[in-house]
Parts: sequence; structure tokens; C-alpha cells
Amino acid sequence: MISVSAHWLDPQHKPLFLSIPEVAPLIGRVETVHAGLVAARDGDSSASTLRALGDEAESLDDRHDHLSRALFYSMLAAQHYELGKHVPNEAKAEVIESAREALFPERLNIVSASYQAEAGNAAQIAKLAEGELAPVLGAIHVDKDTSAKDVAMQLGDTGKQLGAVENQKPQAAAEAQKNAIAPAEVRKRMRAWAKVAGTILANLDESVAPAAMVDAIRAPLLAAAEKATARRRAKRAAKAKQAPEG
Repeated sequence: MISVSAHWLDPQHKPLFLSIPEVAPLIGRVETVHAGLVAARDGDSSASTLRALGDEAESLDDRHDHLSRALFYSMLAAQHYELGKHVPNEAKAEVIESAREALFPERLNIVSASYQAEAGNAAQIAKLAEGELAPVLGAIHVDKDTSAKDVAMQLGDTGKQLGAVENQKPQAAAEAQKNAIAPAEVRKRMRAWAKVAGTILANLDESVAPAAMVDAIRAPLLAAAEKATARRRAKRAAKAKQAPEG
């Protein structure tokens, strides 16, 4: 719908629309119904933006939780490895334990905290990893190429991204609420658009303007109607396939 009325109203085709006496008086109604549908679409866009932010935050939260566990348990493993040596290195094990407690004062309860709390905690972990705890974390390896310090820095970056997404949510929620249009109102606007389009089509059938001019205005409407019919047929066919045989 919107694409058809946008076609009629664009600078290239609007003069042509206005040059056909039978439809020119309808231009104001076209502009009104087009604006109504655009507003409804933009409202949907705001809601989609909010949903996208929610999905992104959820993905970042998952990554935060995995990295937190990786860091916590790699340090725990390193601590117990020092204690499990033939000659236990209790001093080094204590240093690792103290570092782990500094990074995770409430152990892994942070993975159940709010997104903003996770973001703040991750920032603190990255700060400690870059500073006083760098030597300890740098000596612990999660794999051949990744130290515990690397994991801590990745955790900090993930928390930073999570915090940024969370900061965008209030504005996005306000926009979605402001632009929200009830489904019944959307349907009403669609019916109004269809009524205007039907009038235009009927008037074009009675027009004495050159056929090429009439077709230029009518063609996008007929093409849209054909696509809509094809979609409805496809949906009916899909439902028929899903229906149980009886």
C-alpha cells in the first residue's frame, strides 16, 4: 500500500497524477491516507527497535555469563593445580585465590544480576585486570593463546557493550509507546487507503486521458493487488497442506 501511494506522490509522478482530471481532485485524500499508513509503519519500527535492543542485550548477557564462568573457573583450576603439585605452592595458590575473590566477591552470583549490574561489575574486573591483578591473570592460561587477563578484558568489553544497549532502552521504550498505534486503528487506516485506491481505479476506468498516462498511474496499484492475491493463495495452499486428512 505505502509503496503505491509513495509512487503517486513522488516528484516524478505527482505531476502526472495531477494532470489526469478524473483523479487530480483525490490527491489530498491520497496524501492523508498515505501519511496515516506511514505513521503506523513508523510506530512498528519503534517497537522493532526496542525488541532488537532486547535481543542484543540477551545475547551480550549470555556472553558475559560464559566469560565470567571461564574466568572464575580457570582461576579456581589454577589455584588447585598449585595445591596439587608434588610440592604444593600454597603461597601462589593464596595469591590466585585472593585475586579471584577480588574479581568475584560474591562468586558467580553476578550472572544472575541485572544487566546494568553485570555491566558495572565487568568494568571493575577489566580495571583490576589491567592494573594490580595483571601479573596474576597473565600467568594463568585458558588455552594456549588466551590468558585469564585476556578473558577479563573480553568480559570488560562485553559489559561495556551491554551497558550501552541498556542505556538506549528507556528512550527506545518511550519512542515505542509514543508511536504505538492500536491494531484496530491500523486496520481502519488500511481500509481508508483501500477505499481511496478503489475510487482512483474506478475513475481511471472512466478517464479520457491518454492510455499511457492512465496506465502509468494504474500499473503500480494493479501490480500490488496481484502480489497480495498471490500471497493469499500461497497462505491458503500452505494451510491446506497442514490440514489433517480426513
